[in-house]
Amino acid sequence: MSSELPAYQLKFSARRRSIQLKVQSGQLWVSAPTGCDLQFIQQLIQQKKDWIDKHLNQQHQDTQAGWLEQRQIPLFDDKLQLKVVQDSVNQFSLDGDCLWLQLSSRNKAQSQSKWIEKLVTEFYLQQAQQWFEQQVQCEQQRMALQSREVRVCNFKAKWGSCDSSGVLSFNWRLLMAPAWVAQYVVVHELAHLVHMNHSKSFWTLVGKFNSDAAKARLWLKQNQHWMQL
Repeated sequence: MSSELPAYQLKFSARRRSIQLKVQSGQLWVSAPTGCDLQFIQQLIQQKKDWIDKHLNQQHQDTQAGWLEQRQIPLFDDKLQLKVVQDSVNQFSLDGDCLWLQLSSRNKAQSQSKWIEKLVTEFYLQQAQQWFEQQVQCEQQRMALQSREVRVCNFKAKWGSCDSSGVLSFNWRLLMAPAWVAQYVVVHELAHLVHMNHSKSFWTLVGKFNSDAAKARLWLKQNQHWMQL
C-alpha cells in the first residue's frame, strides 16, 4: 500500500466532536474539531485510504460520460449548467450559474456537437485569460517578480510554462480544477522567472509562497483524466 496520502482539504470547526471524511466533486474533504492533532488526522486518512480511493474512482467513472453530455461544466469550485438554444448566430453568454449556448439554425445537424464544444472552449479561454492575468498580477507583486506577458493555451500535456523572456502560459483546463490548484500553478510558473529548473531552490521558493504545492500536484495527478470536455 502506498504511504502517499490523497490530496485533501481540511476545515476545523469548534462545533465538531469527531472527524468527518467526505468525497465530493473528485476531492477529499476533511472536517475536524478545532485543535485536533494533524498527525492523528493524517493517520486516519491513511487508515481509510482504500475507502477514499474507492469513492474517488467511482466519481471519476461517473464523469467519464463527458461534461458536455451531462450538460454541465466545472468552473473552479462551482458547476455551470449548459443551456442550448437555437438562434441566428453561434455565441455564448453567462447568466448566473447557467452558460447559454446559442446555436445557429444554419448549422448542419451533424456539426451541432462540434459547435457546442467550440463555444464552451471559447468561454473557458475567455474566462481563463481574465483570471490568470489577475492572479499573476496579484502573485507577482507578492513575490516581488515581474512577468512580461500572460497567455492562455490549449496545452495537451502540461499545465503551464515560463519562457526565458518572461512570458507565462497556462492551460485553460485549469479552470476545471479547484481554484487553489490553479493558484499553485501560477506560483509555480512565476518561480521559474528566478529558477528555470526544478532544483531544490526552485521548490523552496514555490513552497514559500504556496503551502498547497504538494497537495496541488497530487490533485492534478489524480484528476487530470476528467479535466476534459
